[in-house]
Amino acid sequence: MARPVHFLVWVLSLCAGALLAGEAPAPAPDAELLAKIEALPDNTWMKLPPCKTTGDMGILNKDPDYKRTGPRVRDYCNKMVWAPERKRALYCGGGHNIHPYNDVWEYDLASNTWICLYGADPAPPRTVTGKEDEAEAWFKAHAVFKDGVVRTPRGGPLRPCHTWWSLCYDPDQKRMLFLESHKGLVFTDRNLMAKALGLDPKDPLLRVYGSGAGDAWLFAFYPESGQWKEVYTQVPKAYESSCMEYLPEARTIWWNSGQTYLFDAAAKAWKAQPKGGPGAGAESVYDPDTKQVIATAGLTTWVYSCAQNAWTLAQKDAPDGGCVPVSTFCYDSTARQCVLYTGLTVKTKPELTGMRLWLYDVKANAWTRPEPRGETPKVGNIAGYYDPERNVTVIYSNGETWVYRCKKAAK
Repeated sequence: MARPVHFLVWVLSLCAGALLAGEAPAPAPDAELLAKIEALPDNTWMKLPPCKTTGDMGILNKDPDYKRTGPRVRDYCNKMVWAPERKRALYCGGGHNIHPYNDVWEYDLASNTWICLYGADPAPPRTVTGKEDEAEAWFKAHAVFKDGVVRTPRGGPLRPCHTWWSLCYDPDQKRMLFLESHKGLVFTDRNLMAKALGLDPKDPLLRVYGSGAGDAWLFAFYPESGQWKEVYTQVPKAYESSCMEYLPEARTIWWNSGQTYLFDAAAKAWKAQPKGGPGAGAESVYDPDTKQVIATAGLTTWVYSCAQNAWTLAQKDAPDGGCVPVSTFCYDSTARQCVLYTGLTVKTKPELTGMRLWLYDVKANAWTRPEPRGETPKVGNIAGYYDPERNVTVIYSNGETWVYRCKKAAK
């Protein structure tokens, strides 16, 4: 029996809505790959086959490398964040000059597929003498000023720079949070942009340059709809390099930039906590078992107690350490170990060469260097995360992917 016309219209409207929302079809799981990951022994690496890609990449569609390798690792963007309800990890961030784009990607380990959730918008051009009118016209077409924030017409940061360690995922509101220390306006011609948007070029909201004290903007991205939405302004910063984590028990954002802050969602304000903690370049993880944030910066290891809101210098001269952009750091909730994959150069320890793996036990305050089996990655330009669904640390580098199992889950 033929379906009524209104039923077909309803179905088509649902399909159109899904397409408009930016939700890509779920890739089919790779059963063979998942079986190999499931069988992976303790303390073992495994290299995966070449990744697949899908989704509309925006202006990146013209570059065939992205279709072959996925998002590629941008310098100073070494962190991927786990979305528990999606069972995937998200990644974004720009390079100052190499990749000044606002694209957002999601990695699905089950199918070994990179999904572009938000295709990149055009990046602001460099102003050429004698062609200022063209640059002004570009800003009129590709930038908007609304609610005290400059963004692209689709809502993304105009020209994002390095992520550093300022990326986290809020599972309560199902959004990725990206702290842009330069407000997404770095290396833009602010005078022409202000003219195009009817702003005062001396307006403090346009102040972005330098790594010193100032305000930053926090952008929120919703993977389900594929949209950049709200932006929180007046985020305090001491320098460009900073750390951010989401504290699920307190349902708040933890932020460290020279000083540590907690976000008061009701007041939309950042409350300063006692001073202390790591310096620039630090990487951090949240340990839900001890409810502490662990940070490594060079050879120092710091621990922040969320109950006491206080820092402790756990190790002043650790056997090794990490920092952006030469390492990545995550928490293995099965082994209850912090996993550090690092290429940190230490002048006083010439024996620390190449890329290497370390584990940190928070309760014992002890670093150990395992001797893993399998095909160990040797690359230094990496991003990573821990996948609790498959119980492996994932290391990604420009189309190449490795997984590491620290310890099998108890049955």
